[in-house]
Amino acid sequence: MYIIARNIARNKKKSLITILVCTFLVTAVNIYLGNMQSNRNQLMNLPEVMPVYCQITNLNGSKSTGIWIDEVLAGSLITSSQVKDAAYGIRMMGGIGDFPDEERREMLTLSVEGVSCMEAVPGLTWENLELNQGEDSFFQSSDAKCIVSSALMKKQQWKRGQEIPLNLYYYDYNDEEGIHCYPLEILNVTIVGEMDIVAEGVGAMPPDILIPIGLLRESYARENVPFQPSHFSFYVADPLALNDFKAEMKALGLMERNVMANDSFEGCALNVRDTVFVSMADKLQKTIQIFESFLGIICLTILGVAYIVSTLLMDSRVREFALIRAMGSSTLKCMAILWTEQLCLILTGFLIGDAICLLFQNISTVLFSDAMIAVPYMAGCTVALLRTGKRSTMQLLFAAQ
Repeated sequence: MYIIARNIARNKKKSLITILVCTFLVTAVNIYLGNMQSNRNQLMNLPEVMPVYCQITNLNGSKSTGIWIDEVLAGSLITSSQVKDAAYGIRMMGGIGDFPDEERREMLTLSVEGVSCMEAVPGLTWENLELNQGEDSFFQSSDAKCIVSSALMKKQQWKRGQEIPLNLYYYDYNDEEGIHCYPLEILNVTIVGEMDIVAEGVGAMPPDILIPIGLLRESYARENVPFQPSHFSFYVADPLALNDFKAEMKALGLMERNVMANDSFEGCALNVRDTVFVSMADKLQKTIQIFESFLGIICLTILGVAYIVSTLLMDSRVREFALIRAMGSSTLKCMAILWTEQLCLILTGFLIGDAICLLFQNISTVLFSDAMIAVPYMAGCTVALLRTGKRSTMQLLFAAQ
């Protein structure tokens, strides 16, 4: 090591050039890898920034609410690992108390909806919803509770905590003659909150009463009525695997919308709003592929730079190399000394470059760049040394003149 340290000190300018070259390579490669990693991070975070929204519609896409969705299909969607944040519900008619079926036209004045979450009700937010203390899990429960609109509360002079007999009628969309309502059952529900929703869009009338979907599901099961949601929306769990998602949805029986299809109430088509996401993901993936495709070229360039720099430095030290050989040292020993000397200079350059790069780069990327540079650089140095070592002592002495 003494000989190596002495050689480095004696050839200060040449040693400094090697250190500066390595420092520049480390910094440049880290900037390159940082840009590539930045694009990868953007791609991985894209589902959070730009989630893919899906909605069940009828076949021609004209209806997304007021439809019927097969019970088996709905159950498969709810339990699917490809589905996230499912928001669904069933719109019904309701009245207060028991009354003869023939009086239902006069008594069924309330719009009742069983929902799975707040997002299933357009326009409903925590700002326009007031719940009793301890009722934050209202939508996830199956308790006999309800939320009533402020207008209906005022009209009926109801109070929170009051129990009301809610007579429910469900819609049947399967009759070719039209939509009909049939009695389900009377549920005694307690008012635990009130809401004040403003209608969104033409004909989008908010419900008068909300009940948990779990409570309604139990009611449907007791009366042996198919549980068929009247609207269903969700987000794709992993938008980066859209092809797998669409394959599963197709296997479940969902079809693509066909604007030429006849109008119907069956919810059998899937509207996937993925155009913007796919466009952004494609751009990021292509950018990443371009970065990755140049990694091999970068390694070859580093090898070439190392060979050229090492060759120029070796050529300037031919006399020194020849004298060491003339004094009886073997070619292998001479090459080992020079190779170790280069390694020490390269490591010094790496330490300086790493210290700079750690200010803006994570340590794993810095270490990867070191390995990515060290291997081809030392390979280039080795090739240059082998080229010099092949020449005889006399050839080296003549070359040094």
